[in-house]
Amino acid sequence: MKNLIIVGTGMSAMRVVDEVLTLNPAKYQITLIGEENYLPYNRIMLSPVLSEEKTFQDIITHDDKYFKENNITFKPGLKVIDIHKDDKNVLLSNEEVLHYDKLVLCTGSTSFILPIPGNNIDGVISFRDINDVKFMKSARGKSAVVIGSGLLGLEAANGLNELGFLTTVISNVGSLMDRQLDIESSKLLQTSLEGKGIKFRFNTNTKEIHSKYDKVSYVEFEDGSETTTDLVIMAVGITPNDSLAKGSGIKCNHGILVNDHMQTYSEFTDDWDSSIYSVGECVSHKGTNFGLVAPLFDQAAVCASHLVGISEKIFNSKEYPTRLKISGTDVFSVGDFTSKSDDVLISFDEANITRKRLTINNDILTSAVLISDSSDGLFYEKLISNKTNISNIRKTLLFGDIRTNTDEVGNATELMPNDEQVCGCLGVSKADIIKSIPFCSSFSEVQKETGCATGCGGCRTVATQIYDFVTGLDTIEKLALCDCTTLSTEEVRAHIRGLEEIKTVNEVREKLNFDGSCDKCSSAINYYLSSQFDELYVHSNKNSPHNEMMHANLQNDGTYSIVPQMQGGLTTPSELRALADIAVKYEVPTVKITGGQRIDLLGIPEDNLKPMWKEIANAGMESGYAYGKATRTCKSCVGKEHCLMGTQDSIGLAIKMENAVWSHFMPHKFKMGVSGCPRNCAEATIKDFGVICTEKGYEIHVAGACGIRTKACLKDRFFETEDEVVEYLKAFVQLYREEANYLERVMHFEERVGLDYIQNKLDTDEMIKFYSSRLPKTNANPWMDRV
Repeated sequence: MKNLIIVGTGMSAMRVVDEVLTLNPAKYQITLIGEENYLPYNRIMLSPVLSEEKTFQDIITHDDKYFKENNITFKPGLKVIDIHKDDKNVLLSNEEVLHYDKLVLCTGSTSFILPIPGNNIDGVISFRDINDVKFMKSARGKSAVVIGSGLLGLEAANGLNELGFLTTVISNVGSLMDRQLDIESSKLLQTSLEGKGIKFRFNTNTKEIHSKYDKVSYVEFEDGSETTTDLVIMAVGITPNDSLAKGSGIKCNHGILVNDHMQTYSEFTDDWDSSIYSVGECVSHKGTNFGLVAPLFDQAAVCASHLVGISEKIFNSKEYPTRLKISGTDVFSVGDFTSKSDDVLISFDEANITRKRLTINNDILTSAVLISDSSDGLFYEKLISNKTNISNIRKTLLFGDIRTNTDEVGNATELMPNDEQVCGCLGVSKADIIKSIPFCSSFSEVQKETGCATGCGGCRTVATQIYDFVTGLDTIEKLALCDCTTLSTEEVRAHIRGLEEIKTVNEVREKLNFDGSCDKCSSAINYYLSSQFDELYVHSNKNSPHNEMMHANLQNDGTYSIVPQMQGGLTTPSELRALADIAVKYEVPTVKITGGQRIDLLGIPEDNLKPMWKEIANAGMESGYAYGKATRTCKSCVGKEHCLMGTQDSIGLAIKMENAVWSHFMPHKFKMGVSGCPRNCAEATIKDFGVICTEKGYEIHVAGACGIRTKACLKDRFFETEDEVVEYLKAFVQLYREEANYLERVMHFEERVGLDYIQNKLDTDEMIKFYSSRLPKTNANPWMDRV
């Protein structure tokens, strides 16, 4: 058996391995050498890992079992430092020498770092690998600057924004993704991202990065302006990693030169080398470099075919689409949209904020830019790739793939070749989906089998169309509660609502035929049982999230923080003295005032949690539930008792509100605020439930938020008395407890059902009393019983 050595463990390298094993699994003894000390993973999914939508384990593409089953030698954490082509040997960084019959260089690329002063300061990084992600997630600070407004820069900005960083994107041009989007489409994307809290500076060049105490402090721009920051992420392009090839006599020119067979060019023999190939971001093919995954997979397929002796395949570069999928922000772009002579077709749906821009030249579609809805992207891509004459469908072209009697156009999913790639994240083809369908009873099982539509989600529409076409079904997409079941949240909850007697979490799973268990379904079912049976259900501690089990918030260094409750932000000298004594006794390193007007004790080892809580309880205080899916706090100003502007007793009302809904388990954290006048010092209009006091009474505002995404409350109604406010609060909370999904904030609950729905449910005094009476009087499991 011959030896095949592949240098690199990225997506292009692993695609070569997969293709070779598919074509001829017995031809080679494969050795895989990678600099990173990790299993191969999907770099496209680094952004979801950064934003904590996925874990690193979720994006591993090939595990130890794969290597063992296919008899592959996997050497992580090593570097190839030289290639001896005469002897067909490679020298590794551990001085090991390996012989090859065929060698494939998949050395990838490195991030381009701007050559400016301060580019090597601690806190200046790129966004290329899992170590960059780990650094960003562990970074202490509140603000981040991303230099670069292309695809990678926006993904990094979104991930940092989701982590809670105040994120600013710096662009040296006038719009986002200027190589893929026209100005108006770019503005629409910008508006969407600004709605998430991301800020932008355009036509701005970075001059220098400054430090303080050897860490990033602020960024200086060429126009003289500055911005403070704790992190700087450079996302301004990539450079092919061709140093190994250059040093080994392989011809390079802004990348490793390859021909249509992906063979390299030897400077020693002055000819193409049939024993050394190269694939991926490291190559230069006819003067072009590649950064998208689709051409890399095409290259891998060509390379593999030649490695196993099937020589008819050649690599032809084409127009590859760019896709951006950021938590509902869907962008698709293919072709050249810049020509001034092309005809332009535009549609804009203001209600759904979707936009299409197509360009046509001589009845040939030349570009398509889609914002917020990319479902027709494949259709347009095929028209461009095939240079199809669209004269007979021009009038309906903006409506996408409408079936016609024209065989030349037809239906995109019907006519697309079986080897056409559908999922760019995992390289799933139409054929892969079709082959899986006989063994799958639903589209969700196809997802599990192939991996399609489990990454960014951009291929979901096309994948379901293929599934529907093959099965003859009309797929109604259903998001499963978790990976242990195909049942949706609604179906699981409907079962629990129909229970006549209390069940345990495991009993519910067994009844519904769950395939195992996970933290996600454990916590969700535990909550649904709790909200259904209230005091009668013993809330399962072992099925609660980690922080709820610990009654503390885990910090990034493995210690915890605890927050005693201070209703309305009020405390007493004796409580402060007790907390000070406890902090001194247990050597608490950090004591901080929180935004919710409480005191946070940080840096506490796990062993100190129970004794500290016991002493806090003995001092007359209880938990602030800062770790729980429950009422957190009711922030208030000082009100009319002290403030010249105050119109009502805001502190007193805040305490009454906290007492009314205190310690109840809820779908998510629940924050409140009471401002004593319309000046809104307590920021009541960005809470889940807020009250603005006036001379005549109390304005109720609901469904606001101030975190990863800031949203102003919606004005709900007006009451004249405190008692009416408290009664309505109890009803509102109970409706939220009964109808919101687990981990669904009030903001998202309102966006799903609508404010009108909530108001109609609570539109009379009778309905308010009905819901408020259903709210349990106390939590079924007082926190100290579980400490």
